[in-house]
Order: sequence, then C-alpha cells, then structure tokens
Amino acid sequence: MGLTLSTTRTGRRTLLKDSAHDTPTRASTTEIIDILKLGAAVDAEDKENSSEEGVHAAAGQEVYGFQRRATRKRGGSSLRGTGRSVRGRRGGTARGGAARGSQERASKDAKEEEDDDDEDDEDDEEQVDDNNRSFDGRDGGSSDEAGDADSGYKEQLDDFTHSGPAYERYFENLHSTKSQKTSDNTLSKLPPQTQAESRAILSKVPTKHKSELALLESLHRRQFRQWYFELTSGFNIVFYGYGSKRRLMNIFAAELGSDAPVAIINGYFPALNLKQSLEKIAFEILDLSIASGSVADLASLISGYFNSSSCAVDKMYIVVHNIDGPCLRKHQTSLAVLASNPRIHLLASIDHIEAPLIWDTSSITRFNWTWHDLTTFEPYTVETSYENFTTEAKELGPRGVLHVLASLTENAKGIFRILAEYQIAESVMDDTPESQKAGSTIPEMPYNSYFTACRDQFLVTSEMTFRSQLTEFRDHKVIQSRHAPDGTELVFIPLNAATLGTILEGMD
Repeated sequence: MGLTLSTTRTGRRTLLKDSAHDTPTRASTTEIIDILKLGAAVDAEDKENSSEEGVHAAAGQEVYGFQRRATRKRGGSSLRGTGRSVRGRRGGTARGGAARGSQERASKDAKEEEDDDDEDDEDDEEQVDDNNRSFDGRDGGSSDEAGDADSGYKEQLDDFTHSGPAYERYFENLHSTKSQKTSDNTLSKLPPQTQAESRAILSKVPTKHKSELALLESLHRRQFRQWYFELTSGFNIVFYGYGSKRRLMNIFAAELGSDAPVAIINGYFPALNLKQSLEKIAFEILDLSIASGSVADLASLISGYFNSSSCAVDKMYIVVHNIDGPCLRKHQTSLAVLASNPRIHLLASIDHIEAPLIWDTSSITRFNWTWHDLTTFEPYTVETSYENFTTEAKELGPRGVLHVLASLTENAKGIFRILAEYQIAESVMDDTPESQKAGSTIPEMPYNSYFTACRDQFLVTSEMTFRSQLTEFRDHKVIQSRHAPDGTELVFIPLNAATLGTILEGMD
C-alpha cells in the first residue's frame, strides 16, 4: 500500500490516500511526522517566493506610474499553512487522526481562500474608482471647468480653420455651410462700345519696347535679298510668326513692283470674293477679254497665259495676306495652280496655328513653300477692323450668316439662295465704296414673287410653311422686310452683293 500527499498552493494541506483504492488510511506516527516536515519545508519556500513577487510587483507599479493599495492579507496563506502544519503535527501526535483532521482543514481553507479572492476584487474596483475620481479632479474639477475646456477647443478649431494649412482650409471652405456672396457684375451690364471708341482708346496706349521693335524690323529688312533670290529660284514664300505681317510684306511688295506687276489679295477681309480678284488680274494686268467663269477656271486661264510664248507680261508677283482666311480656305487648290507656275511668284502669310492642315500632299507639292519666321509683335489692327465689334452691330457678317445656315435644312438654304441670287442679279456690280456698304442700293423682292419662286422650286408647299421659314431667318436678322407706301411687303437681305456672293460660295 502506497501513500500520496495531496497539497494545495495555499495552506499545504496533507492528505493520506491509498494509491490502490484512493481511500484515506491510517498511517504510523513516523510517516505522518515525515510528511509534515516535508510540508513545512515547502511552505517556507512558498513564503520566500511570495516576498520576491511582492517586490517585483511594487517595482512594476512604480515604473508605470500607478499607485495601488496593498491587498489586505489576513495572515497570509504561507503563514497560515505553517501554523496549521504545526497544529497538524501536534494534533496528529495527540489524537492519531491526522487524515480526518487534514481533510476538514482543507475544505475550510479552500473556503477562506475564495473569500480572500472576493475581497481582493472589491479592493481593485475601489482603487479604479479612486483613480478615476482623481483624474477627473485634475482635468476639469467641475462642470464649469469642463465647459471652459470645450470653449477653448472651439477657439482652437476656429484658429485652425483660418490659419491652418492651405489644403485643410480648402476642404473646410468647400464643405462650409456659410452662404457665399457672388457678384452680380457681368459683361452684359457694361455700356456698349463702338469700334471707333475702341480705336481711340487703344491709340492712347504708348508703344513699348520701341528700340527692340525697330531692331527686329531692321533684321527682317536685311532678308529682302534672300527672299528675292528664293522667289527667282522657283520657290514660293510663306511667312509665319506672332504679330501683323501686313505692313512689312507691303514694303517688300513695293520693292518687287519695279521688277514685275504685283497683285495684293487681302485674305482677312470677311467679304472677299476671290473670283472678282482673279477677274481683275486677268482684265487689268494680263489684258484678257473673256467671259468670266468659276474660280478654278480663272486660275487655269491665268496659269495657261504664262505658259504661252506670246505673253506680254513675263512674270508677276501675287501677295496674299492671310492665305488661311475664312474666304480662301476652300480655294487652296486654285491658288496652288497659280503657285505651281514658275513665272508666278506667290508670297503668303498665315496666322492660324492649324493653318498647315488645310493643305494636302498634292497642294504642298504645288506650292513649293519656303518657310520664314516674320515675327513683328505688331497689333492686328487692320486685320480685325472688319469684324463685328459689338453684339449690337447692325451689319450682319458672312460668318454669322453661314453659321445660321449650317443649322438649317436644305429647303431653308434654298429659300435663302433664291433671295440672295435675286439681289445679286439686280444690284449694280461696281467698285465704288458706296456699293460696298450694307444697306445701300439693296434690291428688295416682293413677298408674293418670293413665295411663288420658292413654290416653283418645290421648297415650300403652302404659305404657312413659307412664313414659318421666314420667321426663322427674321429671328436671326438674316432676312428683313418692310412695307412699301402702297402696302406691298418687300423682303431683302441686309448685305451687299459682294458679301452675298461670298456667302453663296461658302454654301457650295
């Protein structure tokens, strides 16, 4: 029969059991004394370990800055174990019933140990409450102090909003609920300004960098010989760069006038009619008396004249200002036919950044360009003088008419074409300045005759449809009407014949 010792950590209780039957047995006095001695030694070692753990725990409390009250111990488990071991030793010798007494004390000490744990938990909770109260007392101390802290936080937030980092202020202002003030000042509230008033104001602006501009012009003038050499070598010249090139090109053209006839075409003019320009070249310079044709026919006629051996004019120069102008963009093929002739020398200027896109490979080969930078920094005063300056301009330009026609149906375009062709046929085609003004000697077509002509062309089927089409033109001020003294309604387009011819060419 073997005996085993059952112990707990607190108290070191002894219990003799039979390993075979697991029942308490009676033992000899010597064996019980040996067991008790062993328990006492274990209790002494436990007490030493407990003291070391207490020192380490106190050090840990000091490091982390927490002040914790010492746990109340009622005698200590090690001490109680030692005392009880001694009492057990005495009781075992006197009574001889150590096993039964040890079992009773084990159950009693287990209950005491549970009570000690409950008391320790209560002490911990009280310590946490005390720490919280002390922390609240240090921070706020009262509800008034807490309110002051909140107001201070709001002040800091306002300061950060106005003087914080830029990216933080951006998002703060972006999502701000404050009403933002928007100015009611718009360009429409400005008084309308005429073109003459604008020129008078701009003329008072002093020219800057006069010496530098004079030096730049002198450098360009030194290139006249080079340009002349390139022209006589079979090349054509195209000028590009910032600033108006009109004045300097006219100076060079004046010097070329002593060598051969020079024709100047202003491509920036919004009502330019290239057909009329080529007719003047054929009649006045080449002395050709033929019936007029299309632009392509006239270009082929002029080029064929210089190819003949019996021509009276040996060569000529053509200067085109703004060859990329809106009225010349559809006639690049005809101009390329003229430039391809070795006895016709072409000088042109461009200002649009995408001007080279109007030429295909065949046209570039015919033009045979040499490119020169002719930056002058001069204002485009003459080039922009023909544009509609204000929205209240009475004269309607060809660009505006073409823009309106582009959004209309084919029948509406045909109605406009009938009236435009009638006015061109009835107008007097001359070169006087009075005939170039809009509204002067503009033929007017009777309303009934206009409706009949449109119905004969199957453009309208009823008068109601015809009037709805006229309303569209009247809203855009393309077509206007008035009543004659006898009550007849007269319809007209407020543009001269040259401008109408340019518009019709743009429609084609």
